Amino acid sequence: LESSLASDYTELVTGIIAPTDNENNSNSEEERNELGTIVSEVLSETTQDLSPLIISAWSEITEILTKQCSAPLAAVKGVAATYRMTNRPPPKQSSPFVSTVLRPLKDFDTEFSNRTPPQIGDNWKIEIVKIVSESYSDAVEKLIVTVKQTEEALRKRKARKSNAGGMTDGEKVMLQLHLDTQEFKMRAGEVGIDTGAIEGILKLETLTKVASETAST
Repeated sequence: LESSLASDYTELVTGIIAPTDNENNSNSEEERNELGTIVSEVLSETTQDLSPLIISAWSEITEILTKQCSAPLAAVKGVAATYRMTNRPPPKQSSPFVSTVLRPLKDFDTEFSNRTPPQIGDNWKIEIVKIVSESYSDAVEKLIVTVKQTEEALRKRKARKSNAGGMTDGEKVMLQLHLDTQEFKMRAGEVGIDTGAIEGILKLETLTKVASETAST
């Protein structure tokens, strides 16, 4: 908005004050340029007061999108139930909910990317992915603790592996979490985020790394 007022409107205001298509207009090109400079300076000074309002408004937008992106994470708990005592085969793709997590962010960014104020840049997207990934990794960490406790209890009862791929239910859950993490990371990259700089994503990869190792054994 600031840059629009300071640049786009300069020509408009100058044209109104000294129109070029007016037969009675006696302003020279030099005078018009000088007038344009004055108008630009006035508009620049005026729009400086808008910066705090823009930052505040964008902060609200970030908060709203963060809540929308975090909502699907409630489905993380259900990953374990998908395989517990169901005799399902090992997963080959991510859970359906993962593709919806960052969808509000991507949709908003697609529509308004060319209107993002210069002083905002990509910081708002980084902040959203950072917060959401931290919540995601916390939920996965808690789920893994529960899965391991359940696996240990079954092991003590000398539970055998299921016939579906030779993997235990817990191993299937871990593999699913791994696939989900890779999908989430890909989606984050699609909005222009350096996923290697997001601690939550790095934590997710560390937590679920064992899954890929288990799947290959």
